[in-house]
This record gives sequence, C-alpha cells and structure tokens, in this order.
Amino acid sequence: MSNDMNHHIKVYRNVFIGLLIFTGFTVGASYIKFEEIFPSLLWLGLVVGLLIAFVKAYLVAAHFMHLNDEKSFIYLTLGMTVAFFLVLFFMPTLWHNDLMKSPEHIPIQNGEVYKELEHSHDHGGHY
Repeated sequence: MSNDMNHHIKVYRNVFIGLLIFTGFTVGASYIKFEEIFPSLLWLGLVVGLLIAFVKAYLVAAHFMHLNDEKSFIYLTLGMTVAFFLVLFFMPTLWHNDLMKSPEHIPIQNGEVYKELEHSHDHGGHY
C-alpha cells in the first residue's frame, strides 16, 4: 500500500476509536443523575449530552464526509443551517414565555376565521 493510503487508514482508525470512546461517554453520562448532584443546574445533563453529540458529529462530518477539506462557503452554509436550527428549536420556548405572539386573526383556506377577534367595546349598541 502507498504511504498516502496508510495515512488515510490511520486517520479513519483514529476517528473510529474516538467515536467508540465518545459513545462510551454517552452511555456513561446517561447513568449520571445530574439533577441529584447539581440540583440548581438541571440543564447540565442536557448540555453534557449535546456536547458529546457535537464532538461525535464533528468527527463524522469532518473526516468521513471530508468537510475538513472544503472551502469557506461550506462553513457559511453550515453556519446558516445551525442558526436556523437554533431559531426553530427555541421558537416554542419564546412562544411559551409570550416573547413571540401568534397573529390575532388567522384566516383558514375557505374564508372561515380560526381565531375570532375579541370585540371588548360595544359601539353603543350598534354592530
């Protein structure tokens, strides 16, 4: 085998070993009761799981999908994808906290109104 082929095999083997190690970290982290260890930091378990998943996704994308050799345009595209994902991910949270409001008048396809507007004032008896 050529020296270049041996280099690629070594890289793929190291990435595979890294994925095995981080899969072990994922399994180990699933058994840790973060809410009992850090009661005031309930989100810590989620952050740890997402960080492990991010590292594994990076290893796969950078080496197996050869994204580490791409030009800067691919990073711009991936960055926009992450930004839109975060917006979509946090949108329900913003709605739940009333930071975003749904429209008051939502028409349906056949002309009916899904949500009627409230008429709190009575126009002096005239409609």
